[in-house]
Amino acid sequence: MTEIADLQQRRQALDPSQSFIVSAPAGSGKTGLITQRVLRLLCTVENPEEILSITFTRKAAREMASRIHSALRQAAYTPRPDNEYEAQTWDLAAAAVERNRQLGWNLLDMPGRLRIQTIDGFCRYIASQFALETKFGPIPEPSEQPQIHYQSAARALLDKIEEAGPVAEQLAVILAHTGNDMARCETLLSELLGKREQWLPLIYDAGKNSQYFQQVIEQVVADNLLELDEALMPVAGEFIALIDFAVQHIAPKDNLALSQLGSFSELPEIGLEGVAQWKLILGLLVTKSNEPRKTINVKQGFPSDQKAIKARIMVLLDWCRERPELNEIIANVMHLPDAEIDQSQQKMLDALGFLLPLLAAQLDVIFQQQGQCDYPAITLAALNALEPEAGDGVVSDITLRLDYQLRHILVDEFQDTSAAQIKLLEQLIGGWQPDDGRTLFLVGDAMQSLYGFRNANVGLFLNAQRHPVGPVQCRPLTLSSNFRSQLGIIEWVNSAFTDAFPAHADISRGAIPYSPSVAVKAADNAQAVSFQGFSGDNHKLDEAAYIAKLCSNLRDHKPDESIAILVRGRGHLRSIIPALREAKLFWQAIDITPLASRMPVIDLLSLTRALLSPADKIAWLAVLRAPFCGLSLGDLLAVANSLGDNKENSHLANNAILAQLIELLGVSASQLHLSQDGQQCLQRIVPLLESAWANRGRTNLRASVEQLWIDLGGPATLKDSADLSDARSYLDLLENWQTGATVSDWNSFKLAVDKLYAAPSPDDGGSDNTDGSQKSVIQIMTIHKAKGLEFDHVILPGLSRGSGYDKKQLLRWQQHIDEHSDSSLIMAPLGAHDEEDDSVYSYLKREDSLKTRLESTRVLYVAATRAVRRLYLCGAVKQLKNGQWQPTGKTTLLTPIWKSIETGLDQGLYAVQQSATELADKDSKEVPSLRHIRRLDGQFQSPQRPDTSANLGTPETSAETGSDIDSSLSSRARSMGTVLHRTLKQLANEGVEQWPESRISQLPATWGAQLKELGMLARPDELKSLLDAVNSMLADQRGRWILQHHEQAQCEQALGYRYSDRGHVGTSVIDRTFVENGTRWIIDYKLSQPAEGESETQFIVRQSSAYSAQLSHYAKLYRSMQANPVHCALYFPQIPMFIELEAE
Repeated sequence: MTEIADLQQRRQALDPSQSFIVSAPAGSGKTGLITQRVLRLLCTVENPEEILSITFTRKAAREMASRIHSALRQAAYTPRPDNEYEAQTWDLAAAAVERNRQLGWNLLDMPGRLRIQTIDGFCRYIASQFALETKFGPIPEPSEQPQIHYQSAARALLDKIEEAGPVAEQLAVILAHTGNDMARCETLLSELLGKREQWLPLIYDAGKNSQYFQQVIEQVVADNLLELDEALMPVAGEFIALIDFAVQHIAPKDNLALSQLGSFSELPEIGLEGVAQWKLILGLLVTKSNEPRKTINVKQGFPSDQKAIKARIMVLLDWCRERPELNEIIANVMHLPDAEIDQSQQKMLDALGFLLPLLAAQLDVIFQQQGQCDYPAITLAALNALEPEAGDGVVSDITLRLDYQLRHILVDEFQDTSAAQIKLLEQLIGGWQPDDGRTLFLVGDAMQSLYGFRNANVGLFLNAQRHPVGPVQCRPLTLSSNFRSQLGIIEWVNSAFTDAFPAHADISRGAIPYSPSVAVKAADNAQAVSFQGFSGDNHKLDEAAYIAKLCSNLRDHKPDESIAILVRGRGHLRSIIPALREAKLFWQAIDITPLASRMPVIDLLSLTRALLSPADKIAWLAVLRAPFCGLSLGDLLAVANSLGDNKENSHLANNAILAQLIELLGVSASQLHLSQDGQQCLQRIVPLLESAWANRGRTNLRASVEQLWIDLGGPATLKDSADLSDARSYLDLLENWQTGATVSDWNSFKLAVDKLYAAPSPDDGGSDNTDGSQKSVIQIMTIHKAKGLEFDHVILPGLSRGSGYDKKQLLRWQQHIDEHSDSSLIMAPLGAHDEEDDSVYSYLKREDSLKTRLESTRVLYVAATRAVRRLYLCGAVKQLKNGQWQPTGKTTLLTPIWKSIETGLDQGLYAVQQSATELADKDSKEVPSLRHIRRLDGQFQSPQRPDTSANLGTPETSAETGSDIDSSLSSRARSMGTVLHRTLKQLANEGVEQWPESRISQLPATWGAQLKELGMLARPDELKSLLDAVNSMLADQRGRWILQHHEQAQCEQALGYRYSDRGHVGTSVIDRTFVENGTRWIIDYKLSQPAEGESETQFIVRQSSAYSAQLSHYAKLYRSMQANPVHCALYFPQIPMFIELEAE
């Protein structure tokens, strides 16, 4: 361990009288610093609510709340630690605890008084608290699938094309512009609505000035040309002289425009009128691809016999090549718009300026009708609430009312703010005055800004470092100490990324120079960073085999150290996961495999669709083909040919396909051309389908689908516990979307299915750790998902793969921020369907491309800085004729750090593996991951229904539909337990501090509706007992501890396992689990209470005896995955009581 290099900056950041913007690189202890500042601020306020901490995710909010509350509890109940950093936190917390005692805050029992909210949560708070004043009304819950409403709004607007008036006239403009393709126009308009908080306020401003966009373009052009003029200043005289020479000597056939310049004595004008001439003369310095010229000849106006002048131009070219920043400026100028907005584009802009506010208003109407909204709507509502009515320089009444409540605001992950969120913050602090004791504390790392696709603008972080945020000038501080990675990794990261990041900042583009870190940890003996290249047609399979072997070696030799495989895109794992499975390695994939692509979910979706759509022939045929029905393709074709529309048969009107299937049972197999096996399948499944259809309205949809799936033999077709977990996830989602026996919005539900990912399964890799060792599970996730995490060993495959395709958008725009921090909007519509895109649209497309490339470098930086001990880089390369290696593309993650990789290859530190043989089919470069399908044959017998239905939502289920649920519980008790479990899960996931008493009091109404869906009409006393249980748990110290944020915390975690010699699979569901101080805790909730006359001791003995085996089973599952000690406990929220059990 070395001394902390930035200790002085960390101390300054705790000054409660100053405002700061802190740049905190990866591993710098950002959350700890925020925790310390909040503790320090608590000693300066009269009420804890005067401090507002804002984060961007619920997970981050929970972690911050947990850190602060934990620090307070440790200071209140534990001695001062010896560690210097921990002692400093303890001292700050101890002072806060004393302040808490003096003023009677009761923070230890009421941590919800600490205002720690997500930015979306805070916007919702503003919009809800002041709903009457702003006339927006109550703010509903955000829709999970707002895209459906976006499409509806676009369609509703386009429907007005048939109405006479200005709306139809402007719609005709954009329809003509898009080739009268109504479907395409609807898609393009709907895509804009998800980002309307960016453009809607500016569209209103632009509508007031017909020349607005033209003026912004002219300003952008002038700014770029002025930058170029200043960069060329040292060589301007020589450049002018050389241009003049070229003009006099170039042949018109080589460059007519240059030959016609005449005498050249000064550089072109700084403005739109000078752009064309600037591009012309810059052609002497760069090639057509805008690369710096290395040679010059007669075609550029420098004949070979003019050696002296050629020597001068070569000196100038060398001077330019030595300045990468100049080459970048030249490239920018070469892509500038060079003409005013033409009439066609201006007409389109005018049409969009008129229609887009109407489109947004149409969406508001649809949201109001549906009782829903989206996050942009909440943001816009909050902005409107804080917007002063009288214009600039005036603070709204609502802002003043909030102003009285807030004295200190902290914003975490500030690099991920959007323009709308910055505006909200500026309005919130608009009434602050210098030296009034109020502070703004902004923390983030511009090098870790990854969320451009969520409208984050990292340039705003740079702007806040230079200019005031509203009336507050924040003092910049930069942290440099890295507490995560060993010295070798830090040295490599500093070396590789100094060149990978741009040399100079650019606010509008979000270009950030690299800020080096100082390692606190010493170096290991082994090589910290390695690169393995792969060349040839087999490179993806070779890479996968290498990674599988690497993981196997790491688990054998470093069984206690964590391993992570991080990828840019989920498609990068197509070869890697089969290789891990082949090697029988233990792995967990987080949000990697879409459920919609998993066979059990595809089959359950078909089954659901069939029960909802009696005439949906495709859905019913898909059911017949599903593994649990088992028809062969030949038999399926025979059945399909036998099914008609039967539109004339009224008795088949409501269940057309099923009725025909029933009729087919009376037809001989030979007449149908069915195989014997196919006939047996129909005889088995059709009665089951008929029974399910007849009883479809007697229970909710989830129960109907699940029971039919079980009756058909669905569980017997599952391959492993991962399949069972997939089925459970789908059915849980269906339960959330059902309305009684139907799904009211199928399209939205289907989108929800598409966004669902397979849950991590501890035996996905097929390994049972049969040697008895406790080896770590290999974690697989996207780089975005890994942000904020750390692992001993990090493997980064697929670094040679390019980013996704940039599809055309109806409208492109960019927020332009000048050197004075003034913001404006440059906007351009897509070119007409039969025309090329205009120069402004092309310019903005390139700007988006540059931003994407800059963000890609930041993505790689985030991935590399997850590593604690070792970093392994992998990617495909190709060999040039001179023997040198280079990346396979120009826009890959490997490209920005290639200089460092090339140095390692030259020094023999890194290696390239060339494929020994080439694939016969060169188009097939990787083998897809195929899962075996267990198709039932005609002899299969449907399982006997148990007395108590085996519901996949119960705490325990096996693939044979067995269940260890307490059969003594009545159906009412089970239903009440289900809704209580849901509520406790929501409390834990959102954080108890997000649940004030006013929100909890509204729960009984929600429970009543949920219990009704489960077939139970709840009595008032039953709802009161549930409310008492929640309040009792929140009032109990142990209960709040269980629900608080912890490391690796999960609710209702499903763990698969195998049992019996026949390889059956089962799933255990753990109510609550987390890791605290290195110990894995397993908590099982119970609604039981002591029987009448039963003592507390007798109750404890009875419950311990009943559930000790079950909890021991849970403990065994976790011990098979990790080496942490395991503690188990029962928790009874109604009493409340916490019983710790011995885990065998």
